[in-house]
Amino acid sequence: MDIGIQMLRLVPLVLIFYVPALLAVATWSERGEGYKAKAAMWIALSCTLVVLVQLLIRDASLPQIAAMFGISIAQFAVALLLAVFTVYKLAD
Repeated sequence: MDIGIQMLRLVPLVLIFYVPALLAVATWSERGEGYKAKAAMWIALSCTLVVLVQLLIRDASLPQIAAMFGISIAQFAVALLLAVFTVYKLAD
């Protein structure tokens, strides 16, 4: 039961990461080298801003910050996978 509750607590941040991930994947699928750089900027900027806001809101120790950063990377990976599925499913 506790595992299920902890998993549900991760969903809001996945949804926050989803919009920038969707924009990055849509930009990445365009043609040209400039679009790939824009997609990388979307990913870097959005991930950095969301993690920075989390750090500013919480007063945490160094191990908690490291754990939060790792969880945020995992959440962004899930959002990126959902965005890839969405973009390529809508394109077909």
